[in-house]
Amino acid sequence: MILDRLIYHKHLEKGEKILYSVHKHWIEVAKPALEIGFFGFALPWTFFFVGFDSRPFFWIAVVWSGMAYLRFMYVLIYWYANTWLITNMNVITIEWKGIFSNIATRLGYEDIEGASYEIKGFWGSIFRYVNLVLRVMSGSHAKLENFSRPKKAELALARFKEQFLNDRNLKDANTLKRLLSNLVMYENRNR
Repeated sequence: MILDRLIYHKHLEKGEKILYSVHKHWIEVAKPALEIGFFGFALPWTFFFVGFDSRPFFWIAVVWSGMAYLRFMYVLIYWYANTWLITNMNVITIEWKGIFSNIATRLGYEDIEGASYEIKGFWGSIFRYVNLVLRVMSGSHAKLENFSRPKKAELALARFKEQFLNDRNLKDANTLKRLLSNLVMYENRNR
């Protein structure tokens, strides 16, 4: 949660706290990580140690591995930054488009109808990743593909939505009480 606050602080309002964050499944990082590991590290260093044992090829392998490391960091950040943040005020969907570009959408709890998920395909059943959909009253839907632990996210969303609505109803009731008591006091003074 500390990492979430550091990364997503620019999307939070004053007094808003992240209660739960929904991220994509780790399988999203596995394939690019294997490709980067093979082509970015194993292949150039194998060539270096097998027969291209020269100073220029050493620096080529170092630069190539450095670029592969940067690519891996990009993939890791992309995986972590595409998220839903369930906060004490609303749900924030963040879609990362690049280093200097992202789209953040706030969905109020009162506008959310619920969440549903769809398991797609053989690998989705085996590795337990799903497409998670947040249904909104306006008819639009927020979708997060290849997400893990859908039941946990659905329960967290329902729990925090209920807690938010109960707190808001309590505040509204207290405001109404104060308003009515002020009205009665005003009427009693004017008699």
